[in-house]
Amino acid sequence: MPDQTLIFAPHANSYRRLRLGSYAPIFAAWGYENRTTAIRIPGGSPKARRIEHRVAGGDSNPYLVLSAILSAALDGIERKLTPPNPIIGEAYGLELPPLATSWIKALENFKSSSLIPNQLSPMLHNLFFECKRQEIEVFAQQVTDFEYLSYLESM
Repeated sequence: MPDQTLIFAPHANSYRRLRLGSYAPIFAAWGYENRTTAIRIPGGSPKARRIEHRVAGGDSNPYLVLSAILSAALDGIERKLTPPNPIIGEAYGLELPPLATSWIKALENFKSSSLIPNQLSPMLHNLFFECKRQEIEVFAQQVTDFEYLSYLESM
């Protein structure tokens, strides 16, 4: 999941919600009825049982998100991995695998991942990386009104 964060949070604004204490997930963890974990299993009737993937935002590509989730699940099944115990209580104070909480860190994790090229395809991995790298460069060249006004007042 840390390598896939760029898929789940593909834009600069995506990272505004991935903050400590915001009840948005910042660690790769799961739990029952736990809004501080990346994967949440809500309570209720067994007929209504579902899995909530709480990292992927409304701005993500649902096809890429589903592909990433299913390929990661398949990888775990094939390697016969056992999931860790569910998190009880807040996940924020625990030592868990961190998700990227910045667009640049997510880009770095995505690029250096050994899993992503096997999950998507090497070509898609490279094209998505280059597209997001270019977006970050374009954003970095822009000065927002907030920045302008903030520095105008302090100079």
